[in-house]
Amino acid sequence: MMGKELARSTPGRLPAATGAPVFRHGSAASDDVHAILDAVPGITRLVGHSKGALAIENALRSLQSPRGSGLSVVTLGCVIEEEFPQARYDQYLGWLDALGTLNSWNRTPEHRAFTHHSTNSAIPLSMLVGSYVMESEQKARSIAAP
Repeated sequence: MMGKELARSTPGRLPAATGAPVFRHGSAASDDVHAILDAVPGITRLVGHSKGALAIENALRSLQSPRGSGLSVVTLGCVIEEEFPQARYDQYLGWLDALGTLNSWNRTPEHRAFTHHSTNSAIPLSMLVGSYVMESEQKARSIAAP
């Protein structure tokens, strides 16, 4: 499912008496991420771009028992609050990314690249999502290795 149908299928979703959706964790996307994290405790990596990063931030905030230990969060085009010190955050923001800078509310990313906000690899200077995620994974392995 996609779009509204996906949001309507989130486990535990209760509509208002009018049939309108009720967002318990900030937005439909945050509710979806929250429900997935609740249902699948083995998830160790979360990757979000722009609004997806904000959905991750809201979902992590709303978990009953925060699962920060062993969790890796990679954000692109939006810097979120690093609220769980036991989690590892790798946050990427482009130097040419006005929207991402606005969404970040004066937070500083760990990584800056000469990119704009788009992740569309057909456009010059787009964010290199695969490279950033691989870089984050390699860094995690080097930290875990004795």
